[in-house]
Amino acid sequence: MGFNMSWIFVDGIEESALYKAFDLAPTGEAADEDDLGTSRVPLAGATLKSGWCAVFAKYALVMDLTMGTNPPRLSRLPAKSRSVVCVVLEHAMISYASCWHGSHRVWEVRHDGGEHLEISGDLPSEFAGFRSSAMDKQRAQEAHPAPPGWSVDYVFDVPLETAATMTGYRQDRAVDDDFFRNVQTLVQINGLVLTKLSEPPTWWQTAGSTRYE
Repeated sequence: MGFNMSWIFVDGIEESALYKAFDLAPTGEAADEDDLGTSRVPLAGATLKSGWCAVFAKYALVMDLTMGTNPPRLSRLPAKSRSVVCVVLEHAMISYASCWHGSHRVWEVRHDGGEHLEISGDLPSEFAGFRSSAMDKQRAQEAHPAPPGWSVDYVFDVPLETAATMTGYRQDRAVDDDFFRNVQTLVQINGLVLTKLSEPPTWWQTAGSTRYE
């Protein structure tokens, strides 16, 4: 099935304050880091050795958590905080990453199949290299088509690599044993409903991964 999950890493904030800002509460129940963003652990939080705090969710629900309201819950974060949001929807071959300072978006990049890359803002310097390498591989593959079912979407990795330059995390790569700390499941509070459909629906809500109300 591949990975269908999302996460946000935030620095400049305490773990408890992050959960409160997002209308979440820890259960105290430990979660397996290998199950983050799956049906076994659909919503979880963690602190990291690097000092970041993180929230993980299945499919693109972190987008609903952070940006699915008006005003968005991201606006509750301290102005000094820095956030990196990432979405991996392998069933639809959609990937996304963005960086925020408080509620101000610094950069954003989204891939939706083929050579598509929608970008804005001041991206990390490494982005240009990731994009160039991926495009070269994608075009070389298209010039010499692989057998059906064997083609690779190289551009899919560009948002993920860009986010990883800041967080050191990719969902498909091993991390040090002490990378995660205090990984635990979370629950929604204060009437939070992550599957509330926006009007009009957002791009992540039309990806066909989640049933919205």
